[in-house]
Formats: sequence, structure tokens, C-alpha cells
Amino acid sequence: MTYQGTYTNRFSKRNNSYRSLSSRIKEVVTAVLMNPYAGTEKLGKKGKLNLKGCRSARVGMNFRIIFVICEECRNEPECEYCFCEGLPDQAVVFLTLGPHDRAYAMK
Repeated sequence: MTYQGTYTNRFSKRNNSYRSLSSRIKEVVTAVLMNPYAGTEKLGKKGKLNLKGCRSARVGMNFRIIFVICEECRNEPECEYCFCEGLPDQAVVFLTLGPHDRAYAMK
């Protein structure tokens, strides 16, 4: 089953600023949309942000994509990054990407 991808403005802007990684980012996004549970890490509280309900996918050694899966996020009452209103359960919302610390800080 393929999931539907939705991209926040933050994700799109950050994606445009990492053109040297664009082909690898596209590969990872495609893999996530094919099966968002495979090869991804479920996040909990990290630093000052509550990332409970979010997942991360590794693009490179120190580069991550942060996203939510709507069917999972709707069942997580503590999810602060649920943008799934009006989207089907089989939707993935890509929140941000970047170097590890910056991505997890949602900057």
C-alpha cells in the first residue's frame, strides 16, 4: 500500500536548501510513502520538544526527515505536530528535515 504525502511549508523550504542531497531525500521520501513503518524510528520526548507521535527517517549519517503517519498520530493524544485534519489515515505529513540537531529541534 502506498501512502499519500503532504509537506509542510517548513519541509518544502528546508528541502529546497539542501539541493546537494535532493536525490537521496527523494529516495527516502519514496521509501517512507511505500511503508512508513519500515526503517523509521518512533520518537518520544527529546530535548525541550515533545516529539511523541512523530517518526524520523535517516537520510545520511547526521541528516533526518521528521514526519507523522496520520493513522498513528490520531491515536497519540500527546502528539503536538498532528496536521492530519481532513487527511486520510494513509497519509504521511512531512514536517521538517535537516542535520540531526536542527531537525529534532524543529527549526
